[in-house]
Amino acid sequence: MSNAASPPPPSDALASAGFSASFARVVADYVQAQDQDAQPILDILALPASPAHDEDRRVSARRLSQALAKAAHLLGDEHIGLHVAGLVRPTHLGSLGYALMSCTVGGDGLALFAQLQSLLCTEIRGHFNVVGPHLEARHEALSPLPDDYHFWSFFTASRLGFARWVSGRDLVPALVELPCEPPANTRPFQVFTGGPVNFRAAQCRELMPADWLGWTNPNADPPIHDLMSAMARRQWQARAQDADALKAQLQQAILLALDRGESPTLEVVCAELTSRGFGGGPVRHVQRQLAAQGLNFKGLLESARKERALMQLRLTGLPLAQIAAEAGYAETSSFHRAVRRWTGMTPLAVREAGMGRAPSP
Repeated sequence: MSNAASPPPPSDALASAGFSASFARVVADYVQAQDQDAQPILDILALPASPAHDEDRRVSARRLSQALAKAAHLLGDEHIGLHVAGLVRPTHLGSLGYALMSCTVGGDGLALFAQLQSLLCTEIRGHFNVVGPHLEARHEALSPLPDDYHFWSFFTASRLGFARWVSGRDLVPALVELPCEPPANTRPFQVFTGGPVNFRAAQCRELMPADWLGWTNPNADPPIHDLMSAMARRQWQARAQDADALKAQLQQAILLALDRGESPTLEVVCAELTSRGFGGGPVRHVQRQLAAQGLNFKGLLESARKERALMQLRLTGLPLAQIAAEAGYAETSSFHRAVRRWTGMTPLAVREAGMGRAPSP
């Protein structure tokens, strides 16, 4: 056996945005299980044959979509997403998967996933809310995503299939909505979900019975759950520290641009970071870094404007029009709406409260 070092993985395999490599690798595992050569799939995913160090790699949604399309072509399977999803097990989700598998009740597992979901994917963020008798899951795109059936059927079926496997129950959602065109034959996907399915939706969304949250897990194992939850949280915290550093640098650069009276676009901010020796780099690189941490520039800009404007309202006597302009609002009316959105009060009420006076009605 050769002792030569393995060649470095393609640079895209080390990209910071996307799905965890261990999760994406399930496509290659499925193709191999069908007695087909999985190397073309690994090439598309930009992953080496060995899963060593998968936790340090990410696979973009674009590559995952292409790998599923290739697998569909190799196997002549229009519903490849459904069938690949059936293989997803805790090992494909790392420590988070084992923590979810061993939780006591469904609600505990969902709460843990909601907090640590960036370990699985940094291009999509799930928002979970109880609405009447239903638990609503909305999946927000943090970067441009594929709009094909292979990708979205896999994304939906892998999570639903995993939940069914863990709970030992035939969980049936009240509604599934996918942001893609339907396949030629929609019946297999509808049979899998067991409930109504809408295609061509604005975003991926599911409605599930809220009583799922209270169902006990037959695989509950508190010691294993505590151990794996702690490991997953440590991984998440390490990534969050990187996010905090990037966020602080970008917000400082935004404030400096506002001080100069410039429009703080991402291009301006990246140039500012580079000139000050803080890295930055090409705009697309910074966008990928932000997406990897579940952030976006629009949100950071809004936060910086909010911080600056509220501080000036509370601590200075500057005219409202000047504060609005320095926060980047061309119209005072837009500024008023923003302040009310942030605080529930008018700018004048915020100023009076900051000065210790009772706010005006």
